[in-house]
Amino acid sequence: MKPVVLLFGALMTLNVHATNDLVLQMETSLGQTYNPFRYYNGQTDGTQIIPHERDTVEGVDLRAGVVLPLLSDDTKLILTGSLGKRRYLDDKTLDHFQGGVDADVEWVASKLVNGRVVAGEAQHLFNYINGGLSQKDIEHDRNAGVDVNFKITDSWSVMPKLFYTQLYYDLPVNQLYNNKQNGKQLGLRYFSPTGSSIEGGIRLSTTNFTDRNPAQIAFYDIPYGDSKLKPEYDTQYKETEYYFDTEWSYSVKTTTSAHIGMVRRRYSTFNNLDTNLTNAIARLTYRFSPQLRLDMQLYDQPFPIVDPSILYVVSKGARVDTLWLYSDKLQFNASAIFQNSSQVYIPGVPTNVGAAQTSRMRRAGVGASYEIERGFRIFADSYFEKDRGDVPNLNLGQSVIKVGIQYTFENLPGSAARMNLARYQDYLSASPATPR
Repeated sequence: MKPVVLLFGALMTLNVHATNDLVLQMETSLGQTYNPFRYYNGQTDGTQIIPHERDTVEGVDLRAGVVLPLLSDDTKLILTGSLGKRRYLDDKTLDHFQGGVDADVEWVASKLVNGRVVAGEAQHLFNYINGGLSQKDIEHDRNAGVDVNFKITDSWSVMPKLFYTQLYYDLPVNQLYNNKQNGKQLGLRYFSPTGSSIEGGIRLSTTNFTDRNPAQIAFYDIPYGDSKLKPEYDTQYKETEYYFDTEWSYSVKTTTSAHIGMVRRRYSTFNNLDTNLTNAIARLTYRFSPQLRLDMQLYDQPFPIVDPSILYVVSKGARVDTLWLYSDKLQFNASAIFQNSSQVYIPGVPTNVGAAQTSRMRRAGVGASYEIERGFRIFADSYFEKDRGDVPNLNLGQSVIKVGIQYTFENLPGSAARMNLARYQDYLSASPATPR
């Protein structure tokens, strides 16, 4: 978290009037979580059933953002960051710091060439999958990228991109999944005079599992009684994705977008792990009125997962979000997710459900916020989730309810939204575009 501390220290020395935008945000919250480790219903530790514990969580967050002009008004540096503390009143082992810092340089060389350079890192509590892990682990993420937009004409652009990501964990049991990914992308985009666009291209990437040694690849064993089968792990895979993106502004009220990609994944050691995947998501936004907005998503996407027996997960589902601005001060939101996830097991892992099993997730969330006065906001947020597996002992439930108060200082109205500080918040009833 050292980069986050340095960011806040630098912001304290800035002249507010010398920046385009400056935001400082403070938040405190109190929540209750049920089943934080996501134990299965009736799961035992070998001697007795593990209770689905409830815990009270205290949260404190400090967020900041600044826009600094560089060579011109069109070239600027955007710095944002968040630092937070979570304190569990019952299970003290889950206490942790979380947050991140991001730097984004948006530059314009001419009317024909512009782009971005981004870099960031973050850490947060491990996203528990099931009761197979009951220790605190912290997930660390790093990313960097370069995007360039070459305008061939007013309607056509060539868009090359380079990107890098790194993911690593604190617990040794999860370090088998530490990885680095680097890649490149080339797209050709057409912009219509109405604001719609289409893009097609290719994305190439290489993912290396940095903490797997040769012995683990060939012989890594998981204790399954007297079984002689050995899971097959690999140190690297390469992906080639041919993709097509489109955005269509049907009317002032309705916007649709879609991403369709065909992914070819090839492993370096075990060819039997090679697979072809679909990466598709469609979105529809309907602005029923200035006060009411509806968003719908349909998706079929692969996700990595940190589980000693699962190779990858393919999730298919639908999500609906509603935002109701009841007044200038009061707003409500709600969401519903219906998702089926097929968990593909690593060859060599004995299971009682075959090569794959499907988890059916149903999740609902509700939230509300009220602006007491300018800058001060109180809020409530929640979600309730149930997962059902192919066999009864793979069912689980989880819920989180949270209330809090937030203060935001902006030197210009709307600065927090323009810098998207909301991405540092704990999403419950509302979420980022891509479901987990």
